[in-house]
Amino acid sequence: MTEVLLEIKDLGIQFKTGEGVVQPIRGVNFSLKKGETLGVVGESGSGKSVTSLAIMGLLPEKKSKIVSGSIHFNNQDVTHLKDRQFRKLRGNEISMIFQEPMTSLNPVFTIGEQLSEPLKQHKKMAKKDRKEAIINILKQVGIPRAEQIINEYPHQLSGGMRQRVMISLALLCDPKLLICDEPTTALDVTIQAQILELMKQIKSEKDMSLLFITHDLGVVAEMCDRVVVMYAGEIVESAEINELFDNPLHPYTKGLIDSLPTNNTRKSRLFSIKGQVPRPDEIGKGCAFANRCPYAFDKCIASAPPTFSTGEHLSKCWLQEPERQVKIQ
Repeated sequence: MTEVLLEIKDLGIQFKTGEGVVQPIRGVNFSLKKGETLGVVGESGSGKSVTSLAIMGLLPEKKSKIVSGSIHFNNQDVTHLKDRQFRKLRGNEISMIFQEPMTSLNPVFTIGEQLSEPLKQHKKMAKKDRKEAIINILKQVGIPRAEQIINEYPHQLSGGMRQRVMISLALLCDPKLLICDEPTTALDVTIQAQILELMKQIKSEKDMSLLFITHDLGVVAEMCDRVVVMYAGEIVESAEINELFDNPLHPYTKGLIDSLPTNNTRKSRLFSIKGQVPRPDEIGKGCAFANRCPYAFDKCIASAPPTFSTGEHLSKCWLQEPERQVKIQ
């Protein structure tokens, strides 16, 4: 049995706003095994990035608070670690690739200076050895002229090259867990395919675990072993990747799959889910998806569904009650 590297149990996160306290993350549960790639999908506002920031210990201290549940990484409870304790993990055992490399890289420091930081922080290396390690990792992620690029600034590189620099920055200390937060969103389709292929290759070579956060189910199908679907701060469905596409149990998941351009007939209008993700302060006592769901009935409005399981396939939907078991068409 493969060992679990990351386990999140009943995670709840609150934020202070000018209009009061809101809770964008409510009872999130999932786990990630060693060597596995887990996809986290959902529209903007579903809570994907907030969950990833909690794992990294990067939630704003004064404005946010973990009010329930726990985060365990590599058999260590990291839920309420102090920032100085988290620094030993962050960039070393857990790394993250953000979606916009131009804002993630500092424009006033050279590529070499920025890549030196995690090595200074976590590895005892001579300056010459650091430079050699940086050049090697840049070559590993497919960057040409690595010896020259370490002396250049982010604005001198293309979007695809900047994203490769971000990947090399995340990989410098050989992390056990790599969190990818929409890493290809700002890139054109050709570069996106190259970056995804590069990440699959590196994951295989280094035997890392990947937590891949995206709104794009096409990317999930390409990259992931399992997937969890988030909506309005909750996990509404989780399954093996093939099972999810072949047999979606939640109407929201079905809507996401139907929204893929490949699932729309040529020359017909693209399918879209009506409405939008509710704000945390708009969620009532029933199912958060009820007002957008074509299958909703009275019970959906009246009370929030529990999580029903069909083997390893989990779904938070009243349609999957044992006595109901509605197949979504």
